[in-house]
Amino acid sequence: MKKIDSHLHVWAHDPDQYPYRLSQAPTAQGNAEFLLHLMDQSDVAGALIVQPIVHGFDHSYVDYALATWPDRFVGMCLIDPQATDPVGMLDELVDRGYRGVRFNPALWSEGESMDGDVGMALYSRAGELGATVGFLVSPENFGEIDALASSHPETNAIVDHFGHCRPILDSKSLSEFERLINMAKYPNLHVKLSEFPRASNEQFPYVDMFDWVHRLIDSYSAERLMWGTDFPFIVEQAGYDKGWEISSLIEPAIGASEMEMILGGTCERLFGPWG
Repeated sequence: MKKIDSHLHVWAHDPDQYPYRLSQAPTAQGNAEFLLHLMDQSDVAGALIVQPIVHGFDHSYVDYALATWPDRFVGMCLIDPQATDPVGMLDELVDRGYRGVRFNPALWSEGESMDGDVGMALYSRAGELGATVGFLVSPENFGEIDALASSHPETNAIVDHFGHCRPILDSKSLSEFERLINMAKYPNLHVKLSEFPRASNEQFPYVDMFDWVHRLIDSYSAERLMWGTDFPFIVEQAGYDKGWEISSLIEPAIGASEMEMILGGTCERLFGPWG
């Protein structure tokens, strides 16, 4: 079974060559060589690198990783929505080989939202370019996704980290997750099964998340779900290998063919083949 890690970050440990945003140096080891070592140990064929916020909009380190290991890595860029020409910035990064773009509502100006003029233009252009949009959002942003996905249904998009819903048995949390389930009505919207340690209320293997995985398969289908470890954070939370062991515990109740899509097939359908 070919495994593709659909969500992780890499960053440099040389701020002179690869500056940090706001001079905030990361504490976790996150260089590409360390990642590849862990991927090889877990038999992971490739990964989608999401531009890390620690490097801001300077993509030079991810550029380095993509150029050095083109058979192992694909990139998702980060656009500054407050730039003079954010759509032009997207065009330039896609020309450089990036196959997706991340939307982070925290980067929009105060009072602006992702479904405003800039976000709509970026979302539409991503669809035209064949670039997939990745949403780093909380449930409070689901309305913005509704607006974007309904206005531009041709654009492929992914909700990261279960939409930051949490399996707490109260009416608010259950309602938030139901909203994520309801967004399955948009055929080009996908969900990343990632960030288990942060979402769960339990320790490894985060069993309280398993029912949500099954609910998402029922609503979105395995063809619209993908697995991600959220390296390098997973290393300190549980271990990179444990990020994949979770899937092996869920698989018997799902089936090998569906798990094959979740662990790699969906990601390759959206971003093209690795290797």
